[in-house]
Amino acid sequence: MSIRLEVFVSEPPCSGGRLLLKLIEKIKEEYRNKIEVQIYRGVCQRLKEYEIKASPAIIIDNDIRIIGVCPSEETLKEALREAGV
Repeated sequence: MSIRLEVFVSEPPCSGGRLLLKLIEKIKEEYRNKIEVQIYRGVCQRLKEYEIKASPAIIIDNDIRIIGVCPSEETLKEALREAGV
């Protein structure tokens, strides 16, 4: 069973969003079948559903985990561990 990871970045992405997209690619390679990644760019309905007002943002299994900054690789991995990955 994979954990759902939703990533929100502005369009065009800010510097934090660009860093986050690169980090997500690295994480996808490392965690392969353990996570399911969905990337949202710009304003979208899903962003409104979570009532997120800043980007970049990361949602792990419907839980807002990181908002407004690109996390370090270790911080993101810790958030995934806490979610059961």
